[in-house]
Amino acid sequence: MVKQQQGAGHSAEASALGFYYQAFFALLTLMRQDTDNAAVGIEQLDDVDLKVDGHNLLYQLKHSTSDAPPVISLKSKALWKTVKVWVDILPDLTLSETTLHLVTVAKLGLDSPLIALTNLEAERTELVEAMVEEAQRVLDARAAASKMGKALPHADRVDGCSAFLSLTDTERLNLMRRTVIQPGSAAVGAIEDNVAGHLKLLPPEQRPAVAMRLVEWWDRQIIYSLCGKRERVIARGELQHQISAIVSDIEHDKLVPDFEIASPPRDYQPDGMLARQIQLVDGKTSDFSKAIREEWKAREQRSKWLNGSPAMAVTINDYDLVLEEHWSDRHSQMVEECAELDQKGKCQSGLEIMRWTHENAPSTVRPIAQGWGAAYYIRGSYQVLAIDLKVGWHSDYAKLLGDAE
Repeated sequence: MVKQQQGAGHSAEASALGFYYQAFFALLTLMRQDTDNAAVGIEQLDDVDLKVDGHNLLYQLKHSTSDAPPVISLKSKALWKTVKVWVDILPDLTLSETTLHLVTVAKLGLDSPLIALTNLEAERTELVEAMVEEAQRVLDARAAASKMGKALPHADRVDGCSAFLSLTDTERLNLMRRTVIQPGSAAVGAIEDNVAGHLKLLPPEQRPAVAMRLVEWWDRQIIYSLCGKRERVIARGELQHQISAIVSDIEHDKLVPDFEIASPPRDYQPDGMLARQIQLVDGKTSDFSKAIREEWKAREQRSKWLNGSPAMAVTINDYDLVLEEHWSDRHSQMVEECAELDQKGKCQSGLEIMRWTHENAPSTVRPIAQGWGAAYYIRGSYQVLAIDLKVGWHSDYAKLLGDAE
């Protein structure tokens, strides 16, 4: 996985950003291709693997959240850790069909021998000699420290140095001839803007929205690929199809179910009124868990729509009225039928109304928009309305819960 350079620390935030950098760099790399048979995957032979016209391009990524990450030099652990990875996978590669890329947000020193790696056609002989000299210096320093009983230096580089020195002269030169370094790469926060910048065929006003939706889709595909829910590689044709679908949705103002497969955070706590409504009708644990999940999804969906277009408030409010009317027809009839029932009977009747919102309402009530088919919005919106006491499950919910509003 993509490594964080010095300055980012080992925090969970830095690790998460590193993963997103890896995933979105793969997206940007695939967008840059103009060959239909290009395909990309992550966490296979390398951080990012790109296949184009029978050629393999492998990418080692070194991300940093630092505003000024240290320059890449012959002494950089990022370089030698990358060398170790590539030496280890050499038996699995056909070098003549492979290009190895070290991608870093850091810059190169102006007089660094590594500048030769910025051009695949540049001569590498002097660079290889300098790398051998540096690798040997590291091993000699450790040997000297060991002989004197001192702590061994260069622990973060020794494996790469040893691996490089284990190769023959020819193998070292051939490895470097297939190696390219890409310094000054955009950090993760800039990648979505870069994605938008590659959508040249779209009107400028559409590009940010398409880029945002494309990044969200890509994020899911990467997760699915790592979980085995889809093929490990994503082809350029699939990416192009998704871009076309997103553009079509935007042009037709189609609402997209953004939270159909999402889950609420583990620490999510809904408004207490949701629980009170269900408790009034003796709801079970499964009723609570489903209600909390769907309420979160619907609330998040509403928020996203409103943030994207404040005009959606009218659509949301009008649809709430539709939901309330369908509920009212059933609830008013239930109130009449259970007028003479005892408390247990009223609870059972109310529970049936509440479960109707989950089990039957999605197929009974029209969707919020043409083409919408995600059941969670109806299910969760009824819970949102229940929190506001605009609907309820018990025949006497308004009286029993009114003071708790």
